[in-house]
Amino acid sequence: MKFLPKSIKDRIASQMLKRMPGYARDKKGVNLRNAQNLILTYAEKDEARFKLVKDIAIYLKQEYDIKHIMRLAYIDDDEKGVPPWHMRKLEADFFCNSDLNWYGKPVKHVVAIMEEPYDLLIHFDPDLKVPLDFFVAESHAKMKVANYSTLRNRDFDILLPSKKDDTWKQRNHRIIEFLAESSIS
Repeated sequence: MKFLPKSIKDRIASQMLKRMPGYARDKKGVNLRNAQNLILTYAEKDEARFKLVKDIAIYLKQEYDIKHIMRLAYIDDDEKGVPPWHMRKLEADFFCNSDLNWYGKPVKHVVAIMEEPYDLLIHFDPDLKVPLDFFVAESHAKMKVANYSTLRNRDFDILLPSKKDDTWKQRNHRIIEFLAESSIS
C-alpha cells in the first residue's frame, strides 16, 4: 500500500506487532560460557555500527569460545540502497524493506534464520524498528535478551533497564557483562 503516509503505515505496523501472539518456543536459560550459537540483531545506521557489532561478535567468539555467532541487521531501505559493506556471508546477514510485507513483517529471506533454534538472541535495538521487533518476536531462539522494550517486552526472557545518558555502546556492553557474569545455565 504505497499510498499510505509513512506515519500511518508505521502505526498500523506497530498495532499489528502488539497484537501478534509471538512464537511458542522452547525456553532455556543460558549464559555466554554455555552458549554454542547465538544471534545478534541490530538496526543498521552506518558503517561504524556495522564494525562495532562485528567486533562484538569477534570478541564473544574469542573470549567465550562460542562456535557460531550470526549478526543480523535490518536496513531501512530497498535492496538497491544496501550499503556496500553489507554482504550476505556465513555469519552475517541483513534484511531490508523488500523483504517485508505491507505492514513491516519480514516474510522473505530471513525466515530460515528466524526458525533457527539459537541458544541466545541478543537484541541491541528494541523498539527502534518494527520489522526487527517482528523478527525477534517470531525467532525460535531459546533465550532472548535486550535493553528495556516497551512494544514487546513479553518476547524477552531478560530485559535490562537503561540508564540515563547511556550511549548505544554502553547499553549493549551492559548486556554482554550481565550474560558473562550470570550463573544462568
